[in-house]
Amino acid sequence: GGGGGRSRTRKGSNLRIKLKLTLEEIANGVEKKIKVNRLVQADGVTFKTCPACQGQGQVRKVVNTMLGQMVSASTCSSCGGSGQIIDKRPPGVDNSGLVSKEDVISVRVPAGVGDGMQLSMAGKGNEAPGGGVPGDLLIQIEEVEDKMLKRDGNNLIYDLHISFIDAALGTSVEVPSVSGKVRIKIDPGTQSGKILRLRGKGLRDLNGYGTGDQLVYINVWTPKRLTSEERSKLESLKQSPNFQPSPEAGEKGFFERMKEYFG
Repeated sequence: GGGGGRSRTRKGSNLRIKLKLTLEEIANGVEKKIKVNRLVQADGVTFKTCPACQGQGQVRKVVNTMLGQMVSASTCSSCGGSGQIIDKRPPGVDNSGLVSKEDVISVRVPAGVGDGMQLSMAGKGNEAPGGGVPGDLLIQIEEVEDKMLKRDGNNLIYDLHISFIDAALGTSVEVPSVSGKVRIKIDPGTQSGKILRLRGKGLRDLNGYGTGDQLVYINVWTPKRLTSEERSKLESLKQSPNFQPSPEAGEKGFFERMKEYFG
């Protein structure tokens, strides 16, 4: 190990990029190949010991004070603390000895990442002038909004619209999920606002704490236009006691259901 006067290892600067991911990619995890422009050591560049600090990376200064002489050390401005400066460089290369180069980097994105989350890849950023340690590649996740499924943490929400006839008679329908189509059963007499929970059909937790659910919100659709024949059929049923609203005593209202699922 070196003493306090040694040159310090210089680190290259970090690179920041944004990576767009679909909900399906987030659900399953994905490996992406991305193009980045990195600063790398140019071919043909050679270095020599910095004459300003004799390769120490620091410049010492003696200051006379009332308390006597004091020695202060500061980073060498000529070499930036690396202890080396460029000796030879080919045309088109700046004082840092670095050039921009397009690299293709493979990024492994784990399942369950979220919008705005940052992943870090050590040593995949810009190289440092005069050698040293490359910086990091910082990848910010951008979640592409899904047309059908909305995300709420690790849960997914789907709005299902059914006719009031299907709600009254019961039916089975296919709904989308991140793992493909799922067939669900709609019981006879299903009310608008009912929430069906598909366990384990949400997103995997990033830290391994299980998997979220998919919540299916039932919306009973009321027809806006009726033929005279349809209208008369409905009119004939209007007086039937089965068509009168009669919520059961234990039936939960909309806000109670919301509290139950998100509380």
